Amino acid sequence: MNQWIVPLIAFALITTLGYFQGRKKNRWISGWIARESEEALKPVDTQYTNFGGTIGYNFIYKLKKPFQEAKGTFTLLPRQSILYLPISFLITKHDRYYMNLFIQGKLLGEGHIVSSTYERKARRTIHGVESMASEEVYKNNRRYILFWKEQGMGERLRNFLEKIAHEELLYHFCCYGENKTFFFYIKPERGKLEELLKSALPELKPFFIKGAGTDD
Repeated sequence: MNQWIVPLIAFALITTLGYFQGRKKNRWISGWIARESEEALKPVDTQYTNFGGTIGYNFIYKLKKPFQEAKGTFTLLPRQSILYLPISFLITKHDRYYMNLFIQGKLLGEGHIVSSTYERKARRTIHGVESMASEEVYKNNRRYILFWKEQGMGERLRNFLEKIAHEELLYHFCCYGENKTFFFYIKPERGKLEELLKSALPELKPFFIKGAGTDD
């Protein structure tokens, strides 16, 4: 029985050390995600709600025109659990950043940009995707699939993808005309999240109904 004492003590020490180091790293990641989000969006008011300890946060930003508010979530890998972390890498693979950007005014309609690595799941979650127009496009040797309904949306999606920075971190972008929102699903990376969001915001203007025209 004594032969197990040393390995058990070592295991306990390793898991305890991993817990505190993982918590510390997730807190650090949460901090720069929040800072880069705020730096890009310039909210007039912010609200964060923690869930799961260091697993993630829900956030609400009050914004200036032409936006109203941003509501989102960022979820982090369970770095505090060295036992579950390898499983999480297999299932979720990376930290995640989701944001709905609510606007004032009207949008042209519905359109999606989906990374090829997210295509299978996106096809299951986009309502009516089988009836939408679609197109494959490439940027920096990465494949993306565009889906849209309204005339004029396809070109706007192509232009948006072409102009944003760090598009490799974008898994799903959507313009939802019906509920007046833009949706972003991003893999957050330090120093790149802010640049991606900053580059994306001015490129949202063509999706507003005032700029609608005909193409496609």
